[in-house]
Amino acid sequence: MAAHKPVEWVQAVINRFDEQLPIKAGQQSTHTKVSTEHNKECLINISKYKFSLVISGLTNILKNVNNMRIFGETAEKNLYLSQLIILDTLEKCLAGQPKDSMRLDETMLVKQLLPEICHFIHTYREGNPHAAQLRASASGVLFSLSCNNFNAVFSRISTRLQELTVCSEDTVDVHDIELIQYINVDCSKLKRLLQETVFKFKTLKKPAQLSVINSLEKAFWNWVENYPDEFTMLYQRPQMDMADCAEKLFDLVDSFAESAKRKAAVWPLQIILLILCPEITQNISREVVEESRVNKKLFLENLRKALAGHGGSKQLTESAAIACVKLCKASTYINWEDHSVIFLLVQSIVVDLKALLFNPTKPFSRGAGSQSADVDLMIDCFVSCFRINPHNNQHFKVCLASSSPPTFHFVLVNSLHRIITNSPLDWWPKIDAVYCYSGELRTMFTDTLGRVMQGVGTHAPLRMTTSLTFKEKMTSLKFKEKATDLDTRSHKHLLLALVKLIHADPKLMLHVRGQEVQNSTVDLIMGLVQLVPLAAMPEIAQEAMEALLVLHQPETIALWNPDAPMETFWDISSQVLFLICKKLIGHQMINSTEILKWLREILICRNKFLLKNKECATQGSGIPICRQAQTKLEVCLFMFLWSPDTEAVLVAMSCFRHLCEEADIRCGVDELPVQNVLPNYNTFMEFASVSNMMSTGRAALQKRVMALLRRIEHPTPGNTEAWEDTYAKWEHATKLILNYPKIKIEDGQEWINMTGFLCALGGVCLQQRSTPCLPTYSPPMGPLSERKGSMISMGSSEGNVETPLSKFLDRLLSLMVCNHEKVGLQIRNNIKDLVGLELSPALYPMLFNKLKNSISRFFDTQGPVPINDTNTQFVEQTIAIMKNLLDNHTEGSSEHLGQASIETMMLNLVRYVRILGNMVHAIQIKTKLCQLVEVMMERRDDLSFCQEMKFRNKMVEYLTDWVMGTSNQAADDDVKCLTRDLDQASMEAVVSLLAGLPLQPEEGDGVELMEAKSQLFLKYFTLFMNLLNDCSEVEDDGQQVGGRKRGMSRRLASLRHCTVLAMSNLLNANVDSGLMHSIGLGYHKDLQTRATFMEVLTKILQQGTEFDTLAETVLADRFERLVELVTMMGDQGELPIAMALANVVPCSQWDELARVLVTLFDSRHLLYQLLWNMFSKEVELADSMQTLFRGNSLASKIMTFCFKVYGATYLQKLLEPLLRGIITTPEWQQISFEVDPTRLEPTECLEENQRNLLQITERFFLAIINSSSDFPPQLRSVCHCLYQATCHSLLNKATIKEKKESKKSVVSLRFPQNSIGAVGSAMFLRFINPAIVSPYEAGILDKKPPPRIERGLKLMSKILQSIANHVLFTKEEHMRPFNDFVKSNFDAARRFFLDIASDSPPSDSVNHSLSFISDGNVLALHRLLWNNQERIGQYLSSNRDHKAVGRRPFDKMATLLAYLGPPEHKPVADTHWSSLNLTSSKFEEFMTRHQVHEKEEFKALKTLNIFYQAGTSKNGNPVFYYIARRFKTGQINGDLLIYHVLLTLKPYYAKPYEIVVDLTHVGPSNRFKTDFLSKWFVVFPGFAYENVAAVYVYNCNSWVREYTKYHERLLTGLKGSKKLLFVDSPARLAEHVEADQQKLPAATLALEEDLKVFHNALKLAHKDTKVSIKVGSTAVQVTSAERTRVLGQSVFLNDIYYASEVEEICLVDENQFTLTIANQGTPLTFMHQECEAIVQSIIHIRTRWELSQPDSIPQHTKIRPKDVPGTLLNIALLNLGSSDPSLRSAAYNLLCALTCTFNLKIEGQLLETSGLCIPANNTLFIVSISKTLAANEPHLTLEFLEECISGFSKSSIELKHLCLEYMTPWLLNLVRFCKHSDDAKRQRVTAILDKLITMTINEKQMYPSIQAKIWGSLGQITDLLDVVLDSFIKTSATGGLGSIKAEVMADTAVALASGNVKLVSSKHVFIVVSCGL
Repeated sequence: MAAHKPVEWVQAVINRFDEQLPIKAGQQSTHTKVSTEHNKECLINISKYKFSLVISGLTNILKNVNNMRIFGETAEKNLYLSQLIILDTLEKCLAGQPKDSMRLDETMLVKQLLPEICHFIHTYREGNPHAAQLRASASGVLFSLSCNNFNAVFSRISTRLQELTVCSEDTVDVHDIELIQYINVDCSKLKRLLQETVFKFKTLKKPAQLSVINSLEKAFWNWVENYPDEFTMLYQRPQMDMADCAEKLFDLVDSFAESAKRKAAVWPLQIILLILCPEITQNISREVVEESRVNKKLFLENLRKALAGHGGSKQLTESAAIACVKLCKASTYINWEDHSVIFLLVQSIVVDLKALLFNPTKPFSRGAGSQSADVDLMIDCFVSCFRINPHNNQHFKVCLASSSPPTFHFVLVNSLHRIITNSPLDWWPKIDAVYCYSGELRTMFTDTLGRVMQGVGTHAPLRMTTSLTFKEKMTSLKFKEKATDLDTRSHKHLLLALVKLIHADPKLMLHVRGQEVQNSTVDLIMGLVQLVPLAAMPEIAQEAMEALLVLHQPETIALWNPDAPMETFWDISSQVLFLICKKLIGHQMINSTEILKWLREILICRNKFLLKNKECATQGSGIPICRQAQTKLEVCLFMFLWSPDTEAVLVAMSCFRHLCEEADIRCGVDELPVQNVLPNYNTFMEFASVSNMMSTGRAALQKRVMALLRRIEHPTPGNTEAWEDTYAKWEHATKLILNYPKIKIEDGQEWINMTGFLCALGGVCLQQRSTPCLPTYSPPMGPLSERKGSMISMGSSEGNVETPLSKFLDRLLSLMVCNHEKVGLQIRNNIKDLVGLELSPALYPMLFNKLKNSISRFFDTQGPVPINDTNTQFVEQTIAIMKNLLDNHTEGSSEHLGQASIETMMLNLVRYVRILGNMVHAIQIKTKLCQLVEVMMERRDDLSFCQEMKFRNKMVEYLTDWVMGTSNQAADDDVKCLTRDLDQASMEAVVSLLAGLPLQPEEGDGVELMEAKSQLFLKYFTLFMNLLNDCSEVEDDGQQVGGRKRGMSRRLASLRHCTVLAMSNLLNANVDSGLMHSIGLGYHKDLQTRATFMEVLTKILQQGTEFDTLAETVLADRFERLVELVTMMGDQGELPIAMALANVVPCSQWDELARVLVTLFDSRHLLYQLLWNMFSKEVELADSMQTLFRGNSLASKIMTFCFKVYGATYLQKLLEPLLRGIITTPEWQQISFEVDPTRLEPTECLEENQRNLLQITERFFLAIINSSSDFPPQLRSVCHCLYQATCHSLLNKATIKEKKESKKSVVSLRFPQNSIGAVGSAMFLRFINPAIVSPYEAGILDKKPPPRIERGLKLMSKILQSIANHVLFTKEEHMRPFNDFVKSNFDAARRFFLDIASDSPPSDSVNHSLSFISDGNVLALHRLLWNNQERIGQYLSSNRDHKAVGRRPFDKMATLLAYLGPPEHKPVADTHWSSLNLTSSKFEEFMTRHQVHEKEEFKALKTLNIFYQAGTSKNGNPVFYYIARRFKTGQINGDLLIYHVLLTLKPYYAKPYEIVVDLTHVGPSNRFKTDFLSKWFVVFPGFAYENVAAVYVYNCNSWVREYTKYHERLLTGLKGSKKLLFVDSPARLAEHVEADQQKLPAATLALEEDLKVFHNALKLAHKDTKVSIKVGSTAVQVTSAERTRVLGQSVFLNDIYYASEVEEICLVDENQFTLTIANQGTPLTFMHQECEAIVQSIIHIRTRWELSQPDSIPQHTKIRPKDVPGTLLNIALLNLGSSDPSLRSAAYNLLCALTCTFNLKIEGQLLETSGLCIPANNTLFIVSISKTLAANEPHLTLEFLEECISGFSKSSIELKHLCLEYMTPWLLNLVRFCKHSDDAKRQRVTAILDKLITMTINEKQMYPSIQAKIWGSLGQITDLLDVVLDSFIKTSATGGLGSIKAEVMADTAVALASGNVKLVSSKHVFIVVSCGL
């Protein structure tokens, strides 16, 4: 466009410029400033090529803006800013005006632009704060304009002069003449102006003359300052025409100056005109002067006089001073070398001039209104004097003196500034001449700063004016108080000037001699730093920043202290950073973004300096302030990251780069890793790189910031302090927001950013706090204090709840339900998003625990869960947050997700949501919760579950409850859609939960585990089938309109797919309990059901289901896998499950655990690995050798067990001969070994006894050390392992390779000095000495040794132990004599220990006596794992090795345990009962004699768990449980029950014990008949009754009350008994038995869960009673509200009715309903206000029960793994012939999956597909496949034919024909099996033939076909005939002659013979003859 249409393009740019002016676009932001600058630059560049277009455009804009009408202060400010922008642009365009611009342009400029510019210059209003700036800007434009267009301006001036010659005195307008002051003047232009003036001066009116005089003077200075060379040349080559003009004008002016007043006005111009005439100046300096020049000479004399004060008038003196200063100033522009007379003139006046201007006692002043002009005059004088003679410094000192007036100081400072900043001429002296005064200048700075800061502190901030004038007149000031203001004002101006001076030349103030270099620099720089944040004085603050920046330039830093540059740099610069950052953090600055930008520049300068001095960059950087500054800088940058100002965020991010650069330089010196200085270096670099993303939006930028904050790994003081400071501000801001609208919140964005910041950075602060706190478990490895933090606790900071992090999360959780009417919704949404998406993963565990605790509180109280809006809102928010958390794969999330379990929280969420009802909102929450569950299962590998299988089973139970919840009742279409969505979401969640999930039923009442599993399987399978039927029905009767119908059918298709998947997952994981129950569906009468089941079968085949679980050996296989898992070894030799088990099993079970572990590991040849892990852990935790294996630890138990099991034979062989020798030899029997003098017999000799003891000790010791060849290999392993573990601590990380190759890799010595001693010490202590001291107990001798010898053995063991321990006797005096012996044998013992421990035998050579694992050990392992499953999960997820091992072993273990189910209940046996010699009662004797305990009936009774022992009470007594409902009257033999109770009680009843009687749901079918009841009181020993400490009766009901009344006489003894306690809840029972010791059945406890409670109901009967109605998930409970008497006690009754017993529920009216219960005559009637809600709840649980009740699916016979292909093959082939196309398709896909899975050989590949249409007439296809398979896979024959016959009866007539067709080819294969060596196979052939015969007899319709197809085919198989005929005859015989069976058999024989008449008949005859004979 620019090329083709330049005018339009330029116009477009101008328009854009116009639109973005503040007056049109509004107040400027950073962004619009940048944009405006950009437009400006663009126009300036274009003006070089299209000058006139741009200028005319800008002129028009300026015109329009000037004519705008504005109102208000803001608009005025915007107008002024707009005008400034336009004027500035114009000035720059004009300055770059091309020389060849046309005349036309000039005219245009004159006509249009000039008037506008003049307007600004003329209309200077005193009051307008912006006027001065506008005027300065306009004069700049005029100056640029006049460079190239002088004529235009000049003609305007000329015209005005002409006009002023003729106008009247009153109308004098001198404005245009004033233009002379602003235009660009060179020598020739000045001449033109002078000529014009000379020409017209006389005729001008007086005001015009004065204006011309004033303006010409300014024009002269414009010329001199802009073209100094021309002026200098004037004195080298004088110009006559110039001098001529000047002289003429001098004369004209001189004649004008008649009065003193006029003289005063013209003298300054006259001196200038004289200066323009060098020759005249030369002439008049002589004595004699030409007449024409006398007036000049006279003028100079008058000037001198007036200056000296002799002029007679103050006015003239002042004028003379001005003139002389001009003279001095002009003289400085003349080269000294030109020796002009003017210098003499200057010298003649300069002394007087200085005396006049710089007199501190009488300061020069022309009145209050001229202060500014006076100051300018003094500055001009000062600067000129300096340039004339820099070394004459009298006035300098005067100005510096602290006693001088402030004006003098001000003049001095401004003069110096001018000297530095004016572009110098060659002969001007440099500023360094003044460096010697730097000390005084610094003092002046410090004093002024002090005064100003004091003023700022005590006064309200004063508004700064832009000029340096002191405009206020003293008269307008109120006397005293304002005087101080004026004082402060002057100090501020001085301070600003001083700061500008530092900015201009920092060296001036840094120039120091002597010792105080550093201190003076510190004072200077810190002084400036104080000024930076002053909002009250923005101009000073800005200058201070500039000055500091200059001071930080590398070359200037070097001057801070030349003697120690680096140290000073670190010290001072760090202080600067520290203070500035501190102020920034406190948000004490308005323009903080600008200060931050400036700070960035400072950082850049610092790094430049460091780079310049990189060899010594770190010198002096170790000081505290340096670290503090880095911390503060980090804090500052971090806190800017949450600023709502995007620019501030980007600047802060870019600053991180400079921190990194500094770290690079500092670390480069010592070649250290950069992380030493800046731990988070990498993340900081990322911050820096992101800071270039200028275009990003605010939200996107914050997201990026938070992502980077989460990546910060290392806690530093900086990020911790930033977090804490932000947290404090956030708390404050939160309070402000919540007080809204009392307090107006400008922008919530900052609060949102802060929240995100705290969430994202919180993780790193958590590390900062995590001190090694108490681990979760008390470990069995030793006392906690010794554990050296080997376990990291879950949620480290939970220990100290009151950390700021914890408070912050608590506050967030409370804001999740913020109900503030204005901002509540916004806060809730933000919290939800920020916590869900931005929270640091390290905080997940803490968050999970807090959410869990918060939600658990809903369930803490007894009674119903409090449902209210706040709780519901909290739950909904939690669901959303958790879903976001799990969905959002944040970096590092997988590492932290598993550190806290979410099971409890998830279950509680579901429990809460379950009771929300079916309102629209509740359905939506349920749907979201289901989606959360699905996401949770997707992240399963990252999460940690402590009881995963139990948890998932519970979740499936809960979520399936929502399927088909209300879809049928919903009237509203929208609600229907929502409920379908819930169905879909529930099923998707259930699909994910069921994947690989073994069903784990709650402990049932008298139901065997597999049976309970099957029932549970059926419940779900039926529910899913019902859901599918529901889908089909809805599809069929869907009469909705188009679009909605399509949407619904899509939904249903998806739901159907999910349901099939769920069924597949269910069946896949539970083939053993599911397949035989569901296989019948393959022949279901409903074709749709069949098709679905095929899909399920196809799916499970595709999923690769293992059918091995159907095998009889499955239990053994699973136990085998459990052992494998526990003995599994990790890559680095660790044993994850075994070690976890070791860490969590309570110490009371250590003996059992030691036995189990040693046995299992030894059987796997892994004993060494177990010992290595155990011993290493023990060594790691031991403090010293002395404590090693001395305590009661698991490692000690394991060692003892190993010695006991593997060393028994060795000890027998070693010690028995020695001991026997001593005991049996007569002389030894008389000898004494006592060496303790206090215990000697009078006849004994101490020395002899000592010799005796030494003698036997030596004999034993030699025998032991010489027995190393007989030492058992397993024990060598133990000793070797112990030796290695003590030598080398596992703490150090050897390489895996080394570890695998050799266990002896020297890693680090833990106890190097006597590691072999540990072996000896432990071996004697735990193994040899116990056997020597107690040989009878150890089984070595068959009787106890005599006491004397026993004493000798004890003393000997002490000596042996000392040798092993390598220590001498010190404490026992009587043992000291043996020290020599002990010492002499140290080496021998050491050699023996080294021999047995130095090498481990290869595991293969070890004779594994225990390689067979007894069932007892495996069952014990099962029990230990089951009982500690949750703790193992928690240990593994919180353990530091968790990441190394991963979750897989634990997951596998959990799955296996779920399949195995709970272990058999084993009471804690009391081993002393057998020795108590209890007298058995006659009953017991009788039962024992008849060996009742061996009978199957008794064994079956035991499995019912009617009576069992579990746990102990608070009094320490064992507790027994009697579950009344499990006893079925009439089904169970009462005597057997009593015997079972007797045997269970027997180990305990000699001591006190307690019984819990669970009467939940007990009724007539569980009663004890009267005679049986009486038996209970007589068959036990008397003390057994006495020792009953308490009987707790749980859940007593109405029937029990009646029963006790009826048997009152029998139960008299119990009436009012204190031992009898009635309890009605687990909590009440917990008062006597701790909750974790209770073992009530799960079915009892389940009744307490998820109750909807309706209090204050009335049960109507002959006596109305108050009750509470509780509706749970499976039962209704009616609990009396008033107590009733039972057995003399007041009791609450609790009647329970299961959903299955509810026959009818009827709502009579809104306050009354009836409940009809099975087996109860009259309905129950209740009254309540919420009857409808109660009825709905009961209907719901009844409906749920019905939905899960299966139709009578015939149970299939037991299916074995090998039955599967044949069984499924028949289902596929049979259904392929169906008339239903979808069923055919499903059957075809099943066939494909079968051939694939079992690799069945079908010639030609089957193609699996979803949309294939299978034709109906496919019999030939089916038969051909059947033939092929019969030929290729004959091993399937028996199973296939059995299934064909089984399915035949269930099929339609058409399919029966098909079945016969495809069965026939398989009959031939029967021959293989009838000749089989395996009897079982032959019997199965016979069984198949029998079934075929039965089928022939039963299937009348199919009779001809069967005869033809089956028997016709069989008749042709010669080898089968014998077997077939045998079957025939047997069947005929059972029927008898003439029976239907016999008739049918006869017919069949005919059919058989049709194939082979001769053969059949001959066989027949043979059989008949044989029978006859």
